[in-house]
Amino acid sequence: MFLTFTSFLFWIILITVAIHYIALFRFLHQLKRTEWKKPDGDYYPKTMVLFPLRGADPSLSRSLEKVLTQDYPNYRVRFILDSSEDSALTLVESAIAQWGNQRAEIKIMEEHFSTCSLKCCALYHGIIDLDSSFEAVVILDADTNPPRTWLKRLVEPLSDPHFPVATGLRWYIPDKTNPGSLVRYLWNAAAIFQQELYRIPWGGSLALRREFLVESGLLEQWKYSLTDDTPTPSFVQQSKGNVAVVPSLFLVNREHCDLRSFHRWVKRQMLMAKLYHPAWGMVLGQAVLITLPLLLLAGTFVAGLIQGDTQTVFWSLISFVFYWAGVFGTLPMLDNAIRRIVQRHGEPVEKWPLYRTMMTFAMIPVTQGVYVSALFWLHFLRRVEWRGIDYEVTGKQVRMIEYKPYTVKPNEEGYSL
Repeated sequence: MFLTFTSFLFWIILITVAIHYIALFRFLHQLKRTEWKKPDGDYYPKTMVLFPLRGADPSLSRSLEKVLTQDYPNYRVRFILDSSEDSALTLVESAIAQWGNQRAEIKIMEEHFSTCSLKCCALYHGIIDLDSSFEAVVILDADTNPPRTWLKRLVEPLSDPHFPVATGLRWYIPDKTNPGSLVRYLWNAAAIFQQELYRIPWGGSLALRREFLVESGLLEQWKYSLTDDTPTPSFVQQSKGNVAVVPSLFLVNREHCDLRSFHRWVKRQMLMAKLYHPAWGMVLGQAVLITLPLLLLAGTFVAGLIQGDTQTVFWSLISFVFYWAGVFGTLPMLDNAIRRIVQRHGEPVEKWPLYRTMMTFAMIPVTQGVYVSALFWLHFLRRVEWRGIDYEVTGKQVRMIEYKPYTVKPNEEGYSL
C-alpha cells in the first residue's frame, strides 16, 4: 500500500516541478515586455521620493548617494525619521551636504501613531503636507541600491491612466555565504513568481500617482495598517485600475542575515499578505499544494524504514531528490537572467564560487523547512517585532505597544530585519 501511495506522490512531485519550470519560463518572458502604454515623449512628473529611516543599515551610505543622484530632472527626496536620536541622521545630513542640498529635506516625526507601523506613520507624515504640485509619490527602502535610471523607469507606467501604481522587484545577492542569507535568497527566488503573477507590490520600490493615493483612501488606510504595500491592490481594484509590475526593475540587496532573523522576517511578510492582499488564498493554496506532498513523502519514508519496505524507502528518496534537483535546476536560468539585467544598469555582479553554489543547493530543504515552520506559526501570530518595536495584531487592527527610538546596531551576525 505504501509503495502505491509513494508512486502516486512521485507523479505529484513530477507535476509540481513541471509547473515550476512553466512559471519560470513565463516569468522570463515577462521580463522582456511592458504592459502599459508608453508615453510618446519624456515623462517626468514632479515626484517626491519618500525615504523612511529607522537605524543605519550597512548599505545606507550607498543608498543615500544613489537616491540623491538620479537621472531625473524633477524630483525631491524627503528623509523621514521617527527620532532625532537615530544613528542614521548623521549619515543623511552628510549625504545631503555632499549630493543633494537643493533637492533633499529631513523630516522628524513629532507624532507616532499607535494604530499603525512606524513605516506607515512615516509615509503618512511625509505625504500629508506635500505641495499640490507633486504628481507622483515614490517609496524607497534604505537597504536598496537604485541605479541612476531607477526613478524614471519606475514612474513611467503612471503615464498610463490604467496604472495608478507601479512596483519594482527585489533580488538578493548576499555578501556572505551563511545559511540565513542563502535561505532568504532561495525564498525570494520562489516568491518573485507570485509577486509578479498576483501583482503584489513591494514597498521598497513603489510609485503611486498622488491623486490616486489621496482620493482612493489608501493614504488614510496607512494610519491603521501594519504595512504600506500589500493593502494597495485592493484600493487599485476599487478604482478599476491595476498595479504595473516592472519586471526588469530589480533592486539588489547585498546584506546578510541569520536564520533566526529570517524566520522572524518571513513570518511578518506572510502576515502582511494574509491581512491585506486579495490573493492571499491563492498564495496559501500554492504553499499547501507544494508542502503537503513533501510532508507525506517524509511519512512514507519513515513508514518504509519501520516496515523494512526498501522499495518505498527508495521511491521516497528518489522523489525528494527529484524535487530538490528540479527546483535547483531553475535557479541558474533565473539568476543569470536577473544578473544580466542588473549588470546592464551598472550594478557589479560577481560570479558565485563553487562552494557557495554547493551550499545553496544544500539549503533548499532548509528553506522548505523554514517556510513550513513560518506557515505553521503564522496562525498563532498575534504579536510581531519590527525594528525594535512590538506590535499587537488583532484581526486587521494594529497596536504599537510602546514607542522607543532605534538603538540596535548592525553586527557581524546579522541585523534587525
